[in-house]
Amino acid sequence: MERSTKLLSTAGNDSGTISNNAKGKAMKPQSYNGSINFSQPEMTRRGFLAGTASVALGMTALASSPVRAAEEDVVVLGWTSYITPEIVAIMKKAGVNVRGVPAATDQDMFTKVKAGGAGSYDIVFANCGFSPTYYKAGLIEALDIKEIPGWDQLWPVFREDTSFPYVVEPNKLMLFPNMWDTEGLIWNLEQFKPSEPFSWNALWDAKLPRGKVIMRDGPEDFLAISGLSLGVPRNEIYAMTGDKLQAAAQHLAKLKPFQIAPSDEVLMDALRTGKAFIGETSSLALAARLNRAAGKEVVKAVIPEEGSLGWIDGPMVVKGAKNRKGALKFIEVWNSPEIQTYLYATYGFPQCSKTATERTLAQGGDGAQQLLDRGADKPDAVQKLLFQGPPANPSEWTQAYVEVVGG
Repeated sequence: MERSTKLLSTAGNDSGTISNNAKGKAMKPQSYNGSINFSQPEMTRRGFLAGTASVALGMTALASSPVRAAEEDVVVLGWTSYITPEIVAIMKKAGVNVRGVPAATDQDMFTKVKAGGAGSYDIVFANCGFSPTYYKAGLIEALDIKEIPGWDQLWPVFREDTSFPYVVEPNKLMLFPNMWDTEGLIWNLEQFKPSEPFSWNALWDAKLPRGKVIMRDGPEDFLAISGLSLGVPRNEIYAMTGDKLQAAAQHLAKLKPFQIAPSDEVLMDALRTGKAFIGETSSLALAARLNRAAGKEVVKAVIPEEGSLGWIDGPMVVKGAKNRKGALKFIEVWNSPEIQTYLYATYGFPQCSKTATERTLAQGGDGAQQLLDRGADKPDAVQKLLFQGPPANPSEWTQAYVEVVGG
């Protein structure tokens, strides 16, 4: 998995073993001309992050180090997907001079901010599961988002729910929410029917033939799902240690041999053909995508009763930023119609902006349908998510996976 919560790399094929966690294929961003073009398949988070890693060294328009050309520069550390020449140009038009510093993962960005701090960066992007790590280290500020014009365009759930890791209190946030998505349980309707209420425990159903479970992401996600299936509360999953972590690892080992799909295309093909009956999908939208291609309902995807994995990303203000005023202006422009339209046209993820979401839905067509596929018209679904982030003890998780499950 191409997030900074990655515990270990496993290489191989899609032959139904646990050793095939190859990187997902990056989707080529579509050209942007102010309109939404959905001629290409939907982007997935894996593709988004793989794409940022693959081009991080080749973005000649971006800074390779956090050197300020001028005091008015806003130095932004982020995935290259969020500091593209198109975004830099839109920002410049709005009066914000962006100096982008590319990074591939959350861990990479955290390390850079910890080393350089406020003297080097004004804005850093993150997945929200990483926000508390920055905050506890004193590297970012908790922002009163009412300082940002347009703050009320956000869906209330993204700025008020204090169970979210980045929400200190309503409207006081470590991260300005940008885009989101949810993973889920997916199965072939003709091959298997899990009992209701739908649960991750369906993966361990005794009626399933051996080797018919398929997983999509990485070891830490598999352990998290195993923990959820055992009844570990979502807010305690990444704190699993000792006997509780060992129980999750041993439970996961009972799925062996399970398949690990190296791409969403492999996942969908395995489910379509019956090579796999049930598994974990990187996005609920993949079910609708597969069903449309087949011309009938082949698969179903849901958020199980225990909840599911997911993410919210966005910019954070570095504590003591040299250009805090510019950083706040950056976030204001980031939340503007022009940037939000570009982001959805290019990447297709649901947006935390109610205004942007309703604008796309009102336009109809494929863009609106893809939002509906992902449940973007009902964002309260995010309250069922375990936001992907770093385990409290990554080395123990690695050891548990390798020793109990295998690498």
